[in-house]
Amino acid sequence: MKNITALFPALLLVSTMAYCAQPEISDHLIKARISPAEGRITASDRVSFPSPRTEFVFTLHSGLAPSAAGALIEELPPETAGERYGINSSSASGIYSVYRLSAKKPVRSFTLNYGGIISHPPGEQAQEYSRSFSETPGTISAEGCYLSGASGWYPRFEGSLVTFRLETDLPSPYTAAAGGDRSGVKSLSGRNLSVWGTEKPQDEITMTCGRYSEYSRKDGPLTYYAFLRTPDEALAAKYLEATGRYMKLYSGLLGSYPYGKFALIENFWDTGYGMPSFTLLGPKVIRLPFIINSSYPHEILHNWWGNGVFVDYEKGNWCEGLTAYLADYLIAENRGKGRDYRRTTLQKYSDYVSAGKDFPLTEFRSRHSSASEAVGYGKALMTYHMLRRMLGDETFKKGLRSFYGENSFKYASFEDLRRGFEKLTGKGRLKPFFGQWTQRAGAPALEVKNASVKRGGPEGYTLEFTLAQTQAGPAYSLEVPAAIYLAGSAAPRMKKLPMTLKEETFHYSVPLRPVRLEIDPEFDIFRILSPAETPPTLSRVLGAAKPAIILPGAGAKDQWRELAAAWTKDKENLPDVSDDTAVAGDPAGAYWIFGAENRLAGDFEKSLEVYGARFTPETVTIENRRFPRAGHTFVFAAFNPSDPAFSGALAVSGTPDKLQLLARKLPHYGKYSWLVFDKEMNSLASGIWTVSRSPLALDLAGSGPPARTYPGREPLARLPSVFSETRMLGDIRKLSAFAGGRGPGSAGLRKAAASIKAAFESAGLSPLPGKSFPAGNPRAGADNVIYAAQGRKKPDEYLVLSAHYDHLAAAGSSLFPGADDNASGVSLLLELARHYGRNPAARSIIFAAFDGEEQGRVGSKAFLAAVPAEVRERINAAINFDTVGRLGTGKILILGSASSDKWAHIFRGAGFVTGTEYELVKEDLDSSDQASFIEAGIPAVQFFSGPNADYHKPSDTPDKIDGRGLVKQGEFAAEITDYLADESDFLTRPSGLPAAPPAGGPTPPRKASTGLVPDFSFQGRGVRALEISPGSPLEAAGLKAGDVILKLDGNLTEDLRAYSAELKKFSPGQKISVTYLSDGAEKTADLELAAR
Repeated sequence: MKNITALFPALLLVSTMAYCAQPEISDHLIKARISPAEGRITASDRVSFPSPRTEFVFTLHSGLAPSAAGALIEELPPETAGERYGINSSSASGIYSVYRLSAKKPVRSFTLNYGGIISHPPGEQAQEYSRSFSETPGTISAEGCYLSGASGWYPRFEGSLVTFRLETDLPSPYTAAAGGDRSGVKSLSGRNLSVWGTEKPQDEITMTCGRYSEYSRKDGPLTYYAFLRTPDEALAAKYLEATGRYMKLYSGLLGSYPYGKFALIENFWDTGYGMPSFTLLGPKVIRLPFIINSSYPHEILHNWWGNGVFVDYEKGNWCEGLTAYLADYLIAENRGKGRDYRRTTLQKYSDYVSAGKDFPLTEFRSRHSSASEAVGYGKALMTYHMLRRMLGDETFKKGLRSFYGENSFKYASFEDLRRGFEKLTGKGRLKPFFGQWTQRAGAPALEVKNASVKRGGPEGYTLEFTLAQTQAGPAYSLEVPAAIYLAGSAAPRMKKLPMTLKEETFHYSVPLRPVRLEIDPEFDIFRILSPAETPPTLSRVLGAAKPAIILPGAGAKDQWRELAAAWTKDKENLPDVSDDTAVAGDPAGAYWIFGAENRLAGDFEKSLEVYGARFTPETVTIENRRFPRAGHTFVFAAFNPSDPAFSGALAVSGTPDKLQLLARKLPHYGKYSWLVFDKEMNSLASGIWTVSRSPLALDLAGSGPPARTYPGREPLARLPSVFSETRMLGDIRKLSAFAGGRGPGSAGLRKAAASIKAAFESAGLSPLPGKSFPAGNPRAGADNVIYAAQGRKKPDEYLVLSAHYDHLAAAGSSLFPGADDNASGVSLLLELARHYGRNPAARSIIFAAFDGEEQGRVGSKAFLAAVPAEVRERINAAINFDTVGRLGTGKILILGSASSDKWAHIFRGAGFVTGTEYELVKEDLDSSDQASFIEAGIPAVQFFSGPNADYHKPSDTPDKIDGRGLVKQGEFAAEITDYLADESDFLTRPSGLPAAPPAGGPTPPRKASTGLVPDFSFQGRGVRALEISPGSPLEAAGLKAGDVILKLDGNLTEDLRAYSAELKKFSPGQKISVTYLSDGAEKTADLELAAR
């Protein structure tokens, strides 16, 4: 079987054969001589069958003229390839001839000789929404060759799987690659010879050829290859390493990999093809940075599903949904985005599938539209998810292994899948489940009615409600998840509601008053969504058919009219443009309101208050961030109040002369609910409204929804990483346990230095020449540990990775383990050293473990003071890891990103590739060693997992470290390191460097405390509280998380630096006032400062 896999939505899974019964196997010994420049193939094929007969009917490319010694070959009337072999590719039609070979007596084997030209250049195949892609069943050209089974390059026998040995002969520098294992390769007299083959049944043979640079890696019995058209050792290494990781994942999850090799092959046009034991990706696709962590594992997994267990297409394509669930969805689940993925899957079904476009899964063959994708991929994916939820993870995994083991290299259907799971559940137990989800079109729709809370019942309160299935047709058998929130309890009680009727009433007795009920809050049931279950976003308006655009009747109406004209480029989807005087009441359908002067703008802004937004004539406040209207442009999305199936949008601007820039930017921000642009129309802030209007979420107490705190879920399987959580946690425990701590000049500090040195040397690093860098202060920097991994191509250019390993000196009997600050950063540094010791980059990477950070960055300053100026100029950038051990579900905070205007682009790319959430903090904070590099004119940032209440306390212990968060940061840092230590251009250098600190040493620390744990990611004016420490002055004054401090004792605190400077003016016990923003309102409170 040839898979054209959905690397992009436009690329399809294509089967070449579909059989209900298990077919016989034909064995092929093919010797093929290929002339790429002529487009010619000359071949012989010794074909063998299990039993003898006198007649054999086969197809072959019409230009190949077959012959066989001692046998008669006659051409039969033509047939459409698609009719004979079930080929979906439109480009395969009409290129075959059908032949009958007649032997004089029954034979099991015969040899066909054939040759000719195969030239079908890739052609455009249209897809909906003007999407298109190029495909061909096969072609031979000077660019290379691609010969799928659909090209007819070898004889194919209806109803037959194949085993094969393929001997290829091409002129140098061309080489061939194919499915199966390579058992021989050599160059002889200017020609390249290779042998490929497999004894495991296949449903076709695909061969490629090209001028490849070959890379390989052994992994036990497996061999991984990368065949690239352009030499690229770094790219090959990335794919080979990723291949090993995903092989480990899926072999552990499903069973042994069914082949002896896997190859990444670069095609000569952009494709996303997946075949048995290799994938064929185009030159652009292969270099898209996100492919390796998104579609590439999907391709590898198809060797189990589709190319390991074949699809019986006559009974429905079970394969694509299962592959998507165990690849695309599993990656999202590992990134904590499983709920979002499920919601999006249900949204696609609800948006694209109408009654006329729906069909049962048993009728799905391949994707040819958004509707067929929403069913064949989306509904199937959710069916597997519901099966997993019903059986439990371990039983689900055992069922997958059972199905794979029973059906390897056989054709299988949904029924075979059901039987695989029933080996664990009992025969027939899953027949109703598979029947309703695979043989029935449609989906349930849910509605909750008549909810009430009464005193009484066994536990004190009784919650009663009715759940209805409102879809047409009979009821589904469901187990519907429900979350019941009780007064005073943050976590809900989770229930499963069994439903077999169209309406059922439920009663629950609880000890506390129920305040909120949510039905299927995590989107675990395949169902039709209400539009109100997902937030209003700009995509709903941007993608709407013929939206209304309502212009203001006054103000900057000419500029707004010019903006409206930008929508007219699509002649088939012209908007309905009018001004506000022509509109009575709420507009119908999807619409835009332009201009604050528009008479509809005020009501639209008021409707956004449900999301916490606040509006005055001068300001707009969103998520406690206050923006002046002057000099800013705002765009908001909301539901159409008259029909929530549609959305509306409002755009208002304090810089109407820049509105033409807005027209070009808006299409790129469809996933957001609100946008803020500055006066130059640069994006300043964006966000997505929190859904609070879902008809399946009922507020039972009139107090508004509590925070959603559903129980965390383990992914079905953890994605393997090159970074070891166990090893990093071990390093942290070791560094935290040195007797007396790691204070300045202590024995513990010396032991830590020795331990780090040993780890660097074990990783294969070498001491950096001149590592002592003597400075004017004989102590400063004396305990720095500086090693390097020498670059492969540019050893005299550098990237610095750093972490300080010192901590606070013991205070009497109080010891400070410093697990988070900063044994965590050192552990990450050591793990990166191990990785790059094995995999050197183009540039040299300096690994610097600094001492003296707690005494004013003396170690990093001494290092930079001693580095010669010409060496400093060859340092591309520095990445510092400080206090990275408490990430949890938060974002990685990146401090110092203003040190180069390139950081934003680099982190955006790394976030896209890894799926990691991060926040750039542009404010200049001299909090750690990256500041020393910035002061020296070198772009530098700090990784920071965020503040916590154990900072600089004895309670900063190893047991509180988030090991998985360290792995996530390691993968994120490696993506950035790969870019910076490769051959990319140097980053732009910092401008407007901060003044040097006074000669008297570091600024004395502040002694007073408010109990604020600041939100470093906040980019607005003021300082936002991430947390308020329990029992602190701010808690006593009534402040809460999310509030923004604007002033201390009447003095502005516009950012964290200003806040810290103001607080240093006060002492513990002093009484001051604090002005803050809470829920959009400015408030003032008095407090008494505490000691730090």
